[in-house]
Formats: sequence, C-alpha cells, structure tokens
Amino acid sequence: MAFASFFFAAWFITTAFLMMPKKLSIIENTFVFMVILIININWGWIVYESMERIELTEEGMIYTAFLLLRSVIIPVILITQLNLVHKSNMIFVVLVSLIILLFLSSLSAILNIADYVKWNLGFDAIYYLLLHVIAYYSLLLIRKIADREVTYT
Repeated sequence: MAFASFFFAAWFITTAFLMMPKKLSIIENTFVFMVILIININWGWIVYESMERIELTEEGMIYTAFLLLRSVIIPVILITQLNLVHKSNMIFVVLVSLIILLFLSSLSAILNIADYVKWNLGFDAIYYLLLHVIAYYSLLLIRKIADREVTYT
C-alpha cells in the first residue's frame, strides 16, 4: 500500500508539473531541482543515519516509497511551487505546498515507512519551510548568474 500510494503521488505530481505552463526556463527548473535534491538527500542522511532521529523501514518496496518521496516528490513539489508563485499569491502557494508535504510526511509515518523516534511534524514543517527558502534563493542565484553571463559576453 505504501509503494502504491507514493508511486501514485509521484506520478500525479510529476504529471501536473509537466502539464502546467511554466514560468521558469528548463535550466532554472533543473538547477533548483538539483539543489533541492542534493540538500534533501544529505539532510536525510544526517537525520536518518547519523542522528538516528527517524528510523526507516527495512522492507524493499516500502523503502522504495521513501526514495520516491525524497528524490522525486519533494523536489518536484518545490519547483512546481516556484512556477506557480509567479501567477498567484506567494504565501498561499507556499502554504498549500507545505500542507501537501506535511500530509505526505504523516502518510509515511502512518504507512510505516518512517518511525519518528526523536522527531515530529513540527521539525518537518521547519525543514520544509527552509527548503522553500533555499529553492527561492537558488532560483535568484541562477538568474543572477545567468544575467551576469549575458552581460559580460
């Protein structure tokens, strides 16, 4: 059930991102995706393995659901949010994406993907807010670098 739920979520979110009109270029989307992916994987390694705050499942298919959440769902939600911010209210879009991410974190706990030992959803909320800030500033960084590149050539 866990794999099917997270596979459907990854498929749905990725399809929604691919079908929506994008305000960001493919380079900007790719850069932000890669930055969020690198931060998310390293953060997960620190919290899950080094600090042992959250215990992950040992079952293969359920662990694959965790990998889908970490490596596909979270970065795609964040780049979708960045593409939507240009069309509507930033606070509303960030709040909706934060609620979706917290729902998926709760679902992972309910479906026994992750067992929160010394962790709670409040820490997840802070982490996801920080990821939103990092995604936004990495977008500003790539735009600044791209503008500088064009200006000096």
